[in-house]
Amino acid sequence: MQILGQVTGLPAESLDQARDAVFHADHPFLIVLVGAFNTGKSSLINALLGDPVLGVGATPTTDRIVIVRHGDSVQRTVGDSDTIFHPAPLLETASLVDTPGVDSVFTGHDDTTRRFLHRADMVWLVMLATQAMSQANVAYLQSLRDYGKRIVIVINQIDLLDSDEQGTLQQFVTQQAKTTLGVDPDVWLISAKWALQAEAPIHDGGVRDETLWRQSGFDKITRFLTEALDDEARVQQKLTTPLQTARRVTELASAQIRTQQNTLAAYKQTSQNVRRQIDQAIAEQRVTVQATQQAISTAFVETEQRGGAAIRATFQLSRAAALVGGGLSALAGMTRLLRLAGGKSQVESAFTDLRVLEPLDSLPTLIDGLGPQLEGRDLKDIDDLIAYARKSLAELPPELSQRLVGQLSVPTTYDRSILPGARPALTTLIDKARRDEALTINRSVQNTLIVLAFYEVVVLLVGLVFGLAFGGTTNGGVWIALVLLVLLLMLGGLALMPVRGWLLARGYTARLEAIRADLSATLQRAADQQIAFGSRLRLDAVTPFLRLIEAQTEQADTLSAALEKQQQVLTTLETTLASLGGKGDRRV
Repeated sequence: MQILGQVTGLPAESLDQARDAVFHADHPFLIVLVGAFNTGKSSLINALLGDPVLGVGATPTTDRIVIVRHGDSVQRTVGDSDTIFHPAPLLETASLVDTPGVDSVFTGHDDTTRRFLHRADMVWLVMLATQAMSQANVAYLQSLRDYGKRIVIVINQIDLLDSDEQGTLQQFVTQQAKTTLGVDPDVWLISAKWALQAEAPIHDGGVRDETLWRQSGFDKITRFLTEALDDEARVQQKLTTPLQTARRVTELASAQIRTQQNTLAAYKQTSQNVRRQIDQAIAEQRVTVQATQQAISTAFVETEQRGGAAIRATFQLSRAAALVGGGLSALAGMTRLLRLAGGKSQVESAFTDLRVLEPLDSLPTLIDGLGPQLEGRDLKDIDDLIAYARKSLAELPPELSQRLVGQLSVPTTYDRSILPGARPALTTLIDKARRDEALTINRSVQNTLIVLAFYEVVVLLVGLVFGLAFGGTTNGGVWIALVLLVLLLMLGGLALMPVRGWLLARGYTARLEAIRADLSATLQRAADQQIAFGSRLRLDAVTPFLRLIEAQTEQADTLSAALEKQQQVLTTLETTLASLGGKGDRRV
C-alpha cells in the first residue's frame, strides 16, 4: 500500500479499494448479486432465506448496498451499507449482498454497485430470461471480467419459458458468456417466483413443495452453497479476492507509472538540453574572454616589437657620435638640466617616434568592456532558459507540474563587482608596463651611455698620457702605433653598442611578457569568477524545473521497479494459492 500511495495520478478510489480488500480479507465470504433493476435480485435472496427480508417491486427499491449475514435473529443495522442479520443456515457458508440495480432511473446506482465489487469473493450476475445477454448485460460482463472475479450467471423468470426454450437459452447464454469472458462460466436457470411459491406452505405450518422447488432451480443454488462451496473452496477464493484487487490496482499503477515515464522521458531530454545550453553559454563566454586575452596579448606583442626596435635603433653604429655625446652629457650632468628644460632623452625620443606605448592605451577599454559582455549574455540566457522551462512546465500533466517546488524567476540582483574589483590590480600592471618599464629602459640606456662615454674618455686620456710619455722620441712608428691602438679601442667600444642594444631590447621584451602573463592571469581569475557567478544564476533560475524532472524521473523508475517486484510476489502467491486445489470450481 505504501508503494501504491506514492504513484502520482493513481485514482484515490483504486487505492481505497486495495486497502479495503486487504482490510476485509478476514471477513465472511461475500457473494455479490448484481444486474439491472427489477431482475429479481432481492426476490432471489428472499427465496433462499425463506423470508421476505428485502423489499421487492416494479420500480427500483434498493438504492444502497444491503449485506445479509448470519445472525441469531433478524436484525437490521444502518451505516455506509445496510446489514441484515438472519438465522438462515446457508448464511453460515456465505453472506449475500444485494446491490442497487444498474441502469436504473436513480443516478449513482451504477457507481454505488461498482465501488463495492472489489470486495466480492464471487459475483452473481442476475438477468431476466426475456432479456438475457442483452447489449447492457454483455457490457456488464465485460466490466466484471476486468475485476477478475468468479462469475455465475443467474437467469431469472424461466417460468415464462417452456423446457425447450430453457435449454436453448442456457446453451446460447453459455456460448456468449464464454466468448465475452474467455472462460466457461456457471449458468443457472431459476424462477424466484416458483421458489417463493414452493416455500409458501412453510409459513402456514406446512412443508415446502420440493417438486416446484427443484423446478425453480433453487435446489442447485442451495446445493452449491452447502456442498460445492466448502470451507477449503471459500478460503481459497477468499484469499484470491484481495490478490485480485491488488493485482488490478497494481497493474493500473504500473500503467500510470509507464505513462509518467514516457512523459518524463521527453522532459528528461529537455532537462539535459537546459544543462547543455548552460554549458554552451559558459563555453561561449570563455571564448569571449579568450578574445579579450588575445587582444591584450596582441597589444603587448606590438609594444614589445616597437620597444625593441626603438632600443636597437638607439644603439646603431650610425648614431655613434650621438651616443658618445649623450654619455658625455650624462657625465657632465647635462641630462638632468635637459629634462628640467623639457627635453627628452635619446630613448624617449625613439619611443615617441615609434609610438611604442600606443598599443597599451587600448587595454583599459578592452578590460572594462569584458564585464558588460559577460553580463549581457548572462541576462539574455537566463530570460531564454526561464521561458523555455516555463513552456515545458506548462506542457507537463497537472499531477506532475503541481509538484514544482520553488519558482522560475529572473534573479533580482546581479553582482557587478567581480571584474571591477580586479581593476586596481590590472591598472597597476598596465601602469608598470607603460611607465615603470619605460623608466627602467631609459635608466639602462643612460647608464650604458655613461659607461660608453667614460670608456671613450679613459681610452683617450690613456692615449694622451702615453703620447706625452713618448713625446721625446723621434720614432714615428711608435706614434702611429699608439694612435692606431687608441682609435681601435675607441671604435671597439662603439662596436659593442648594437650588442648592448640587442640585450636591452631582449630584457625589455622579457619583462613586458612577465607583466602580460600577470595581467592575463589576474584578468582570467576575475573572468572565471564572473562566468561561474553567471552559471550559478542560470542554474538557480531553472533549478525548480530541473529538480522536478529529475526527482520525478528517479521516483518513477524506483516505483516501476518496486511495482514489478510486487507483481512478481502476487504471481507467486496466486500460483501457490492455485496449487492448493479446492472444490470451488465444481459445477452444480
